[in-house]
Amino acid sequence: MAIVTSSSIKNRRGITLVELLVATGVMLILLLALMPVLSTSARAWHRNSQDTMLMMDATLAIRRITSELRRARSVTVSGSNTYVSYVLPNGANGSFGLSYNTLKWHPAEGTADTVDLLTGVSNTDPETGNPYPLFERGANGRTITIRLYVQRQTPAGVRYQRLQELVVLRNQ
Repeated sequence: MAIVTSSSIKNRRGITLVELLVATGVMLILLLALMPVLSTSARAWHRNSQDTMLMMDATLAIRRITSELRRARSVTVSGSNTYVSYVLPNGANGSFGLSYNTLKWHPAEGTADTVDLLTGVSNTDPETGNPYPLFERGANGRTITIRLYVQRQTPAGVRYQRLQELVVLRNQ
């Protein structure tokens, strides 16, 4: 049988229950202090990812419109400036138009179905409430300005995106 002496207790490695409780308390305090920071970071990341998705959707819609209008032989903008029709060099007709806050595309080639390009599109300026044109023909007749104002309801709130592109018509 071994006799426990004070020198053998001092040589033992390990932590006491008091040290363990103190370390746990310190870690708990640090964790509680970091929770608001982590929560804010997660909300910011989510909001930025929603903004990025909205920007990508709007950019893809503008690129599709630009691509089709640049190929067109003739382009006609409606009087309300919310609808544009075009005719390709092969004679095929297509159009883009706003219908109930959805930008729709009727392709000139391929499928005859109408495609919903972008939802949440508005032709009203959010700051002034005044209507503004989605499609506007330039004074020289060789350009069209496309203006998209898109809003979406997300878990982070209502997000807005505004894009504008000037299309130089090649075949006019």
